[in-house]
Amino acid sequence: MPAAGEPPGMIVAETDDAYRFVTQPDHATLAGQFADRWGNERFERPRPRPGVVAAAYTHDDGWWTYDRRPHLDAEGRPVTFTAVPAETWVPLYDDGVDAAVDVDPYAGLLVSMHGAGLRRRRYGLSPSWSDTPASYAAFVDRQEARQSRLLAGLREAARDVAVSASTAALLESLHETGEPPADHDERLWTNYVLLQAWDVLSLAFCTTASPPAFEEVAPVPTGRGDEATLSVTRVAPGEFRVEPYPFDASPLAVSVPTRTVRRDAFDDEAGLVRAYYAAGRETSAFTLRRPGDDAG
Repeated sequence: MPAAGEPPGMIVAETDDAYRFVTQPDHATLAGQFADRWGNERFERPRPRPGVVAAAYTHDDGWWTYDRRPHLDAEGRPVTFTAVPAETWVPLYDDGVDAAVDVDPYAGLLVSMHGAGLRRRRYGLSPSWSDTPASYAAFVDRQEARQSRLLAGLREAARDVAVSASTAALLESLHETGEPPADHDERLWTNYVLLQAWDVLSLAFCTTASPPAFEEVAPVPTGRGDEATLSVTRVAPGEFRVEPYPFDASPLAVSVPTRTVRRDAFDDEAGLVRAYYAAGRETSAFTLRRPGDDAG
């Protein structure tokens, strides 16, 4: 765990003799691949499709510059992304929301909700998480005000993104109570939860060199009035069964770029950076299948 004030890092998976690195934007691209192919007889396709898919692809764009190099903590270990000081994390997420808004305002709204939600127990999806620390309060306030402005702009532009007065009421509830109102049926909330599911599913393949890092992803909205828990099971090297299956084709091939650095290849941070780029970029490929369509 980095000490206060130390830099964050990209996603680091440890093996017996090496570290495998995945950048945050590449992890987001994997989430985007899931969004691209989401939808079948059980799971509704994302809508509005352009903004929702763009949110999946761009939700970690603030990390582009920072993740060009790995970092070491005070103990000489590569720093992973799970413990990030506010003074570094906040500017990254502010920049990421800016980038998403430039791509698509609806995507920017979802990415802003994603960033603020990480500091508000994911708006009720992670009730065991700590409430907003004081060092993140200004960020949350700033992003929630931006969410209201983005929504107002979408409504004024009369874009076909299913936003209305009830969507404003949803945001108001999230901002005031940290949770959605009871008995609502808001597309924006469904899309926010979808983004969380794609994010977690991507992390299941990025945070360990022997995926899945965890075998269940929940809650996953079907878009048809209920939620599912996805079970992810390794059935062969690089082959995984997902049940219930949410994609439009089986098998589905996805991938993420990685770099692997041996533990004995560096003595300091400068050496790690040299070893990181000397290692070359590889591709970790995964094939996802519906039940009954297992390899072999």
